Amino acid sequence: MHRLLKRQLKKIGYTDNTLSKEQLEKLISVINQTYFDVDEDRALLENTLSISSKEMQGLYEELKYKSQNELEQSEEKYGRLVKNLHNHYFFYTHDAEGVFTYISDSIKDILGYSTNEFLTHYEEYLTDDPINKEAIKYTNLSLEGKAQEPYELSIYHKDKSIRYLEVTEFPILNKDGNVEFIDGIARDISQQYEAQQKISSLAKHDVLTGLSNRLYLEEQLLSIISNASRTNKQFALLFLDLDHFKNINDTLGHDVGDKLLQEVTNRIQPNIRVEDIFARIGGDEFIIILTNINEIDLAKSLNKIIKLMRKTWKIDSYELKVSTSIGVALYPKDGDTIVELMKNADIAMYKAKEKGRDNFSFFTDELNQLIHEEMRLEQGMSNALATNQFELYYQPKQELIDDTIIGAEALIRWNHPELGLIYPDKFISLTESTGFIVKLGRWIIKEACKAIHRFNTKDKNHKLHLSVNISTRQLQLDDLHNTIENALKSSNIDASQLSIEITESVMADNNEKLIKKLQDINAIGIKICLDDFGTGYSSLSYLNKLPINAFKIDKSFVDDIPKRGEKKILLDTIIAMGKALDMGVVAEGVEEEYQRNYLIKHGCIYYQGYLFSKPITEDEYFNLIS
Repeated sequence: MHRLLKRQLKKIGYTDNTLSKEQLEKLISVINQTYFDVDEDRALLENTLSISSKEMQGLYEELKYKSQNELEQSEEKYGRLVKNLHNHYFFYTHDAEGVFTYISDSIKDILGYSTNEFLTHYEEYLTDDPINKEAIKYTNLSLEGKAQEPYELSIYHKDKSIRYLEVTEFPILNKDGNVEFIDGIARDISQQYEAQQKISSLAKHDVLTGLSNRLYLEEQLLSIISNASRTNKQFALLFLDLDHFKNINDTLGHDVGDKLLQEVTNRIQPNIRVEDIFARIGGDEFIIILTNINEIDLAKSLNKIIKLMRKTWKIDSYELKVSTSIGVALYPKDGDTIVELMKNADIAMYKAKEKGRDNFSFFTDELNQLIHEEMRLEQGMSNALATNQFELYYQPKQELIDDTIIGAEALIRWNHPELGLIYPDKFISLTESTGFIVKLGRWIIKEACKAIHRFNTKDKNHKLHLSVNISTRQLQLDDLHNTIENALKSSNIDASQLSIEITESVMADNNEKLIKKLQDINAIGIKICLDDFGTGYSSLSYLNKLPINAFKIDKSFVDDIPKRGEKKILLDTIIAMGKALDMGVVAEGVEEEYQRNYLIKHGCIYYQGYLFSKPITEDEYFNLIS
């Protein structure tokens, strides 16, 4: 029997298998009520479910609408964001080989290129900035599946300006954990980068003058020392201190002092080389680094700086006289570290102060004396020319067999009123570096022609033949031809009595204009001799182009002549070459009898040297030929 029925029968008192009429009526009444109760419960449940369903449907519709709306809002926000970032970002994708497969259209807003242009020519747009060398390293690490920090790139915009990008890359892995592709985002940081550069520049440069400050100077010096050590070169560190600068600050004020420091910068900076360093290390103290410099050029630079500082300074309404004291230390002679060089240059600067200021001093006394002597000579050359301190000496040229004098070479000497007779090895290089050789060269040509005229007057039977040396600087002048012609005419001498000597190094550039110039000079009757043959220009092709009448064998080849016995030396070939080319050959620097005998035996005809005579004065030469 059903448990529900059992409960209902129990309610009416049913205990056996028979029912009385009264019990049956009660049973039917209970069952009927039960059905009514069930109907009510079902109706209530259905109503509840209906209401719940409607509420759930409403909630679902509301949630669906809300989600759709939020999604649309999110998409709209994303769209606006991407659109607003067009001028600052672009997106790209690499495949697993590192090849671009996608570039967003915003590349055009940032770099001016179309997506196709950039995909095709990307590498051509990279600048040679060292930061670009790191890009390949970061990309390779991304291809290995390693997340990387953002890195920077320097790239040309289509308008040729340079832009800086910050690049971030994200490796995307497949289900096997291998890199499938790389997503990247690039941000334009040009303004930020330039701001950083300005900040870096401010940190390294003096605010008042714009020169390197002490911090940056030390950084530059480390690099210069490293390079000089590697290449075995020297450089000079100049320590400049303005004389009596404190008086200007104390009397006229710091504003005037600051303007003076700026003017010092403006006056000196254009007069040093681009590769040199100019720094202000504090107050009125400056440092100049002259890289890869020799003593002669160093003397020239020091002299120039001293002269520049001596000029009047016009600051506001004031005219100031301010000089400088300079201390000089040389790398590696006076130190091979920043500390040593700065300290020794500072010591040398105080030496210059002790000597009366407006001067320079070297840390090493020996070099100090040499440079001051060179400056003294340089400053005195113009006056020496004006006051006839220069003289011509004459070294005879003669035939080897019988010492018959065939002429002489005119050699310059400086008869200094205080230093005595100065030989050309002491001052010729100075005349060339300062350009004074041009004036001196013209004087030598004119004076040589006058000397020939005087010899002609003294001895009408003996026609003196005189040769003069012409520097490379003189050969470059357009008026050399006219200078020689005018000197010949004013002295009334024959062109055949004068010859010029040039070094073969002048033909290193195979200059057609120079060849034409020499041909024009040769055309008026001036003979041309090639000096120091075999030591300069290595090619002999120029001998067919130049109008050469003779060449002189350099002393180094003569010194190679053996004292005893026979051996093949280069000198033999040079003499043979002279004969083959039908040129006169003169051996220089003959000092020993065995050298003379060797030259005679091998067919050299002419010589000059101490074996016969050293260079002598005009009167001594005239007595010799008389």
